[in-house]
Amino acid sequence: MLNLFLWGTGMVAKQVMQQCLTLENYCIQGFIDNDKSKQGTVFMGKEIYSPDVLQEKRPDRIVVLSDAYQEIYDQIVREYPQYSECVENKNYFYKESILKRYHNCQDQELQEVIQYIKENGLSVFNYSFAESYYNKEVQVFWDEIYEHFYVIYNGHRMYFSKQYITKESAADYYRSILLEQDQKSPHKYLTEEFNVKDGDVVVDVGAAEGIFSLDVIEKAKKIYIIEADEQWIQALKLTFKQYSDKVIIIKGFVNSYDEFPFITLDSVIDDCVNFIKMDIEGNEWDGLIGASKLLEKTSDLKLAVCVYHSDFDRTLVESFMDQKGISHHVSKGYMWFPTPLRQTYISTCLNKALVYGYKSGV
Repeated sequence: MLNLFLWGTGMVAKQVMQQCLTLENYCIQGFIDNDKSKQGTVFMGKEIYSPDVLQEKRPDRIVVLSDAYQEIYDQIVREYPQYSECVENKNYFYKESILKRYHNCQDQELQEVIQYIKENGLSVFNYSFAESYYNKEVQVFWDEIYEHFYVIYNGHRMYFSKQYITKESAADYYRSILLEQDQKSPHKYLTEEFNVKDGDVVVDVGAAEGIFSLDVIEKAKKIYIIEADEQWIQALKLTFKQYSDKVIIIKGFVNSYDEFPFITLDSVIDDCVNFIKMDIEGNEWDGLIGASKLLEKTSDLKLAVCVYHSDFDRTLVESFMDQKGISHHVSKGYMWFPTPLRQTYISTCLNKALVYGYKSGV
C-alpha cells in the first residue's frame, strides 16, 4: 500500500476526498498546506502539516489536490528535490483506477488512450492532438457597445457569456471548444459522413456559445437554438442577430416534461426537423423522451447526442433509439469526464462521447 501526502486543503481536496471511491487503497499520512493558520489542525479526518514534514517522513507519492499544481510542483522541486519524481496532480487516483480497470483491455482504441495516459497523465481528452490547443494563440475582442467579449469564428462574431470577465478567461474557453470540435476529437458533433444537409431544419439543444449552429448556419433552412443559461442567451442573441429570419432562440431546460423552467422539444417545436444536436449535461435521455412525437414526424432525421456525462448515459440513449427504431453508432475515441452530475462520484471509466442516430431516408 502506497504512503501518500496530499498537498492542498481547499475545494479540490474536499471534492476528491468526498467523491473518490478508491482512497482506502492508499495510506494517506496527512495533508500539507503552506497556510500556517491551518497547520496543526484537521481536514477531512487527517492532520494538516507544514511542508517541512517532508524532511521527516518519506511518502511514496505527493498528490497535489489543487488547481495551482505548477506553482506547488515548482516549490517541491526547489525545496525538496528528492521528491521531484514523486509528485502527482489532482487526477492521480482516477488515473490509477482507470489504468487498473483497462489493464487487460484488447480494444485497440482503448489501448491507445491507456498508453497516452501512462505517458502523460489523465485529462479529459487523452490524445496528442489536444496539446496543440492548451496554449493556442487566440484573439479576443471587446464589444464596447454590448459589453461582451467575442472572437471571429469562421467569419462570424461569436460572443461569450458575461461570466467571462477577462480576455484570458474568454480565450481559455474558446480554446476548449475548438479542442472539442477538432476533427480528431471524440466530442466532434459533425463529421464528413454525418452532417447537416442544405435546407435542413436543425435543433441545437444546449447551445452555450453556439459554435455548432455557426458551423451549419449557411446550410440550415431554420435553426432552433435552446439554452437554459440567461447569460448565454444574451450572447447568442448578439451572435445570431443578423440571422433573425432563420434562427429562433428559446430559453429553457430541456427535459421529459413541461413544468417551468423545464420544457420538452415536443411542446416548443412544431416543425418537421432533420437534425438534432443535444449536449445538456447528462439530461440527454430525458430530452429524447420529451421529443418522442417530434422524432416520429420525419423519416429524414439525424441526431448527435452526447453520452459522456455519466457511465450509464450511452446505455439509456441507445436503448431509447432502439425502441424508436432509430439506427445508431458511436463516435470514435473516448473521453474522461471529471465532474459528477447524475452520479455522485467521479467516474473511473472512459466513455464514448456521442451516439449518432439516424432514421431511414437519411
